[in-house]
Amino acid sequence: MQTTFISTVNFLNTPRSTMNRLQADLDKANSESTNEGRYADVGLELGYRTGLTLDLRQGLDEIDAQVTRNGLTNVRVNSAYQALDRVRSDGEAFMATLTPGKLNDTSATTIAQAASSKLTALIGELNTQTGGQYLFGGINTAQVPIKDYETTSGTSDAKQAFVDAFKAKFGFEPGTQPGSSAITPTQMQEFLADGGPFAALFSNTAWKNWSTASDTPVRSEIARNETVNTSVSANVQPLRQLAMLYSLGSSIGLPSLSSTTQAVVYDKLRSLAGSATWGVTGIQADVGAVQARITTVGTQMGIQKNILQEGVKNLEYGDPIEAAARVKNLTTQLEISYSLTNQVNKLSLMDYVR
Repeated sequence: MQTTFISTVNFLNTPRSTMNRLQADLDKANSESTNEGRYADVGLELGYRTGLTLDLRQGLDEIDAQVTRNGLTNVRVNSAYQALDRVRSDGEAFMATLTPGKLNDTSATTIAQAASSKLTALIGELNTQTGGQYLFGGINTAQVPIKDYETTSGTSDAKQAFVDAFKAKFGFEPGTQPGSSAITPTQMQEFLADGGPFAALFSNTAWKNWSTASDTPVRSEIARNETVNTSVSANVQPLRQLAMLYSLGSSIGLPSLSSTTQAVVYDKLRSLAGSATWGVTGIQADVGAVQARITTVGTQMGIQKNILQEGVKNLEYGDPIEAAARVKNLTTQLEISYSLTNQVNKLSLMDYVR
């Protein structure tokens, strides 16, 4: 006859070990169910294919980082475009005041005041900052690009250079009477001619009186192996011409000149205004092209991101419906196990004595 030993310890431990396994399986199923079916332990589930999902996720991180950088770049480019738009509009508005049919005896004072106001506005626009960086400083993003022309502490270098050039040509400071009214149209043409004393004030060497900007624009990477210019230097010719335009109008002493000499100055102002505003329009077009390219790259990155996300989903995610079903089944099994454990706890060896 064979005798079988019955142990209460065995009765107690068997359901407990089953409950531990069921609880672990339930935790895993719950995790997958609440995370849209993503495996609770991706590495264990994928095995040697884990490297594939790591590569995909690295690609996603790189895209997200580039999108963030492009967002900041786009803010800078948009701000520069808007500043240029205001500069161009001011130039066109000033040019409109120079229309021959609108000029009269009081125009000289009005134009001089308008030129002074617009010069201040121009300097303010060229000293625009975004995120602590000056937009028109080229790579010198931490330094104010354009110096003030009118100062409260004294005459600026740029204005003093203008006064000195005027005195060297005419023998007195601008606006001084009776000398200014005696300036002939020919003398004024010589002063304002290309290559003349006034033009020399805006040469590369003399422009340092106005600008601390770098000629080298900021270049930003907007996609892998693709960089573009994302700033405009205050040193470009159209912006210099605007400074010429407004400083001439505000500093030449227009009201003190004879009408025939004023006509020479007006002609020069019209020429500068037309050339400058047209040039700024061209710069705006270049900046607009960069804006469009950033938008296109953003769209392309969005498509790439969707592809990578789909790849990650195919590797790391199971069926959430199946995971929910497992949760239900495991919960039922665990409840049964708890019930059996409770019943076993009530058993005694005396119940098996025959």
